[in-house]
Amino acid sequence: MNTQLSAEDLYQVLGERLELSWVAGRRGAGQHLAEVDTHWGGATLVGHLNLIHPHCVQVLGSREFAYLNRLEPAVREQALGQLLNGDSAAVVVGGGEYPDAHLIELADKAGIPLLASPRATHELISTLRYFLSETLAETITVHGVFMEVLGTGLLLTGDSNVGKSELAMELITRGHRLVADDAPEFARITPDILQGRCPPVLQDMLEVRGLGVLNVRAMYGDNAIKRHKYLRLIVDLRQGSEAAQQNENRLYGVMRMKSLLGIEIPLIELPVAPSRNLAVLVEAAVRKHLLLQSGYDAADDLIQRQQQRLEGES
Repeated sequence: MNTQLSAEDLYQVLGERLELSWVAGRRGAGQHLAEVDTHWGGATLVGHLNLIHPHCVQVLGSREFAYLNRLEPAVREQALGQLLNGDSAAVVVGGGEYPDAHLIELADKAGIPLLASPRATHELISTLRYFLSETLAETITVHGVFMEVLGTGLLLTGDSNVGKSELAMELITRGHRLVADDAPEFARITPDILQGRCPPVLQDMLEVRGLGVLNVRAMYGDNAIKRHKYLRLIVDLRQGSEAAQQNENRLYGVMRMKSLLGIEIPLIELPVAPSRNLAVLVEAAVRKHLLLQSGYDAADDLIQRQQQRLEGES
């Protein structure tokens, strides 16, 4: 997904929350901020003043102004020129400081948005960094139902008509929560984390064959909905067949890894059959995943017990 975000967008979304005031550089309001995979990199979208490796959004506080004021006039002028040479898309002043008339004049001349806030610089950086990394992150839309089951982000996948929505409805009635039906969006917000969310147009909705579109929040209350969740496990529903059962590993089940946006996510295949209680099996799959994450595997435990018994009999 190619997301474009300008300094104006940043101001409109976070202006009230961070008490931002636009001081100078209105000419650069429409300048697009860099995307995560540009030369800035995700970790340096926002940060304290850095003239060697400039951040996309530079934040100046009392320490940065103290440093600039200690410089000789010519060196300070050179530093301000580097700050406003276009390598950074915006400059935010915080920590109780306010830009002086000279900095305002230079920002207007360069067309670099100059914003000010009374908030502490660490608060400005953390809020801006989270917003930018989430908004500019690489995203993908996956067909399935994304839920929170036992506190774990779970994606239900499978062919159409396999029963994903019906299973999701049963899980909701068992106290689990819906994030998104049909087309959840996943964003790579850190090198090893995918965050899933629901497109605004589908928020709270679940489509069940025979019933049509249902508003889960209206039917089950606010607690049945989760706004976003990290993806930790995929359960792929497959129509059961004799051939598939013959290839199934009876000790370990059918488990593999699936790559989404370069991140490996554990996937468990569950055969679908009329006699199977899928909601209970999905809960068991999540519990198994949590145990595996803690270092315990029941299959390995069973094998070890058998080996110990054989060694004891020999």
